[in-house]
Amino acid sequence: MPSRAGSPNKNKAFLLSRLQAMYGDQFHPIMRMAEQAAKLHNLASNSEDRDDLKSSIDAWDKIAQYTEPKLKATEIDLMADLTVDHPNTIRLVAELPDE
Repeated sequence: MPSRAGSPNKNKAFLLSRLQAMYGDQFHPIMRMAEQAAKLHNLASNSEDRDDLKSSIDAWDKIAQYTEPKLKATEIDLMADLTVDHPNTIRLVAELPDE
């Protein structure tokens, strides 16, 4: 769902400008998160500690939320006979072994 028009984005722009005033014009929160995720990744690679590995995965997961579309679960009924005649349809046929 798209964000509402109007003031909500003004608050984000204001906050970003404040952060850039504090940390420099090149500051961007997602890029800073990526830098920190890379540090965690290096620590986890060297220590191989389970908690370090989990922290690294969690950090990269947060970055992925900003850079990759979310995948949606899809159910496929392998017993269904998909016979729709359409050029972009893949026909799935499940053959069960004789019992």
